[in-house]
Amino acid sequence: TGVRLEVDAQIIQGVSSQIKNLTRSVYRTGVDIDDLVLGILATSEAVVTRRQKELGVVVVNLGGSTTSMAVYEEGDVIHTAVLPIGSEHVTNDVAIGLRTSIDVAERVKIEYGNAVSKGIHKREKIDLADLGADESEEVSKKYIAEIIQARMEEILERVDAELVKIGRSRILPAGAVFTGGGAKLPGVVDVSKDILQLPASLGYPLELSSVTEKVNDLSFATVMGLVQWGLQMRRGESRGWGSVIGKFKTVDKVNKQVRKWFKSLIP
Repeated sequence: TGVRLEVDAQIIQGVSSQIKNLTRSVYRTGVDIDDLVLGILATSEAVVTRRQKELGVVVVNLGGSTTSMAVYEEGDVIHTAVLPIGSEHVTNDVAIGLRTSIDVAERVKIEYGNAVSKGIHKREKIDLADLGADESEEVSKKYIAEIIQARMEEILERVDAELVKIGRSRILPAGAVFTGGGAKLPGVVDVSKDILQLPASLGYPLELSSVTEKVNDLSFATVMGLVQWGLQMRRGESRGWGSVIGKFKTVDKVNKQVRKWFKSLIP
């Protein structure tokens, strides 16, 4: 006998117009869509283990224009967020700080960037002309690292603010797992340990093999996660999120199923 029915749910919202534009673009290539999934959930499938999800872990995908994160505890997703800041902002900061072009700044970041300025000597310099600049100009590697570190600290502080919202700041046993192109910057793990006060590591795709080793890269983590998500769907494995989305393709269908279920409870 029951008098009350409750459920704890994690509702992920997306702008319908953006989703329609995305799906329409894919359909026009002649490719069918079997499922829609939030990118960070697919990424998590590829880079963290079931044990880590049980203990409590935050997966952070440092993308180009955004940083997405998902927090797991006892095997379930308890929080997701997409922050409007990413590695492109780091490139922009370098371009402004060095008064150079975006293309040169990107090369500087990739080839000489570091998220930790400590330990780099001020006398270590590079010539921007070697990286495509029109004029020769020497800049300090330490100055470049200071620019990058300031932005990375801001990103990580926003990640920590999200953890504070759900009461999980500094108390996730499995720590933080970083992936995405932005995570390839040297020093990201070290900075995160200082800001988040959690164990930290880089999230490479796990238990996935390919004909080329190029996919074993932080930048391909989301893609590999999507492949794994689709493979498990095809096998018919019950995966909670995937099985629900695959069963109820639209909100209307979900509402019909819920109404039907509630009617079955009425005597």
